[in-house]
Amino acid sequence: MNAIQRETKSNFLSLYFKDSLQMGSIHTLFENSMNVQFPFGLLHIGQIGMPLSPFGCLISTQLYRQLHEQCRPGDLVRFKQGKLYFYTQKDIIDIDLHTFEEVDLSVPEFDLRSVDLEKTVFYQVFKEAMLSLSIETGLPLNDAIKDGLKSLAELDEGKKSLADEDMMRMLIGRGIGLTPSGDDILIGYTFARMLFQEAAGWKEKVAAALKEKKTTAISEAYFKALLKGYVNENFLYLAQLVTEKDREKIADTIQCLKRFGHTSGTDTLYGFALGLQYVQKKER
Repeated sequence: MNAIQRETKSNFLSLYFKDSLQMGSIHTLFENSMNVQFPFGLLHIGQIGMPLSPFGCLISTQLYRQLHEQCRPGDLVRFKQGKLYFYTQKDIIDIDLHTFEEVDLSVPEFDLRSVDLEKTVFYQVFKEAMLSLSIETGLPLNDAIKDGLKSLAELDEGKKSLADEDMMRMLIGRGIGLTPSGDDILIGYTFARMLFQEAAGWKEKVAAALKEKKTTAISEAYFKALLKGYVNENFLYLAQLVTEKDREKIADTIQCLKRFGHTSGTDTLYGFALGLQYVQKKER
């Protein structure tokens, strides 16, 4: 997974910034990245070399250090005609998004008629990793949650201990952190089904559940992007490995993704593995 060493922006942002003028403010400020709240949702700003967020852009470390030193949560940010203006405690700092390379983070779609998923090395590696992913997840697993998660991989309603809608409500917002583990699992699962065009009706259920059950603003931003068809750059690498025959390459990628966040990477991979199981049963 070779990171692009240039200033980049997600192509999802073109859906965000339809109006030439938008007003926002700094939502959260971290050592290596920040989020800006606009009426349409969050804009994530990271540094070159980091995975590109579906709702974000990456700037130079030097520019980020300047923002980090001068900005405070709540500071005004204005988007005007392709530029971001940060009204900091000291200066007005502008970022010209016109000059950024646009990266396509849209979820590709595989035709199950042309991919025998169960026989792929990709599926076999995930099948072998399933137990360790379930153990390492950051989600506290009681019996009800364990049975509910297994239900996500079932096609037959009679084999499900929980209805899909009930499982979604159980997962959304469950756990600690900026993106709770339950959210990450659901995002990974949904991503897998979208990847193999098995999410018809499912995405609408997720959107409805998100209206009923609240979670963090950052998780909401990831859900919003995914349901529109966009995913984090580092997890997009998974899609490029579906037909990969090099077992070690796939296993190494999984290990790299597990290091994303505290348990966020592992949680998303666990959900993705459950989604693969569902798709494989559907294919069979």
